[in-house]
Amino acid sequence: MAREMDPKKRAELVRMGNQLYNSGDIETAAQVYKATGYRDGLIRVGDYFYFEKQQPLRAYGYYRQANHEKMLNRISSGFVFALKMWLWETPEEKAAREKSAPDKG
Repeated sequence: MAREMDPKKRAELVRMGNQLYNSGDIETAAQVYKATGYRDGLIRVGDYFYFEKQQPLRAYGYYRQANHEKMLNRISSGFVFALKMWLWETPEEKAAREKSAPDKG
């Protein structure tokens, strides 16, 4: 939170964010959670993108804002594993992967 917010106003905004989230307006809810510094809400949004939408990079940003170490470590480990696999790919594996990739032309 950039500056302190009146506790009543913050509680009102958090409730509004929860209503938005529950109605499916995840993006707007995330903006409210970010503006209020509501960590639990940011984690819920991160969980939504990680588990339901399977978008770990997007989820990472929300977990980062909430400083949710457990999920940050989990996603980072996955990124490192994927990078290692990509860097240490054998020429045969690379050829097979490129052959199976759809044409972009």
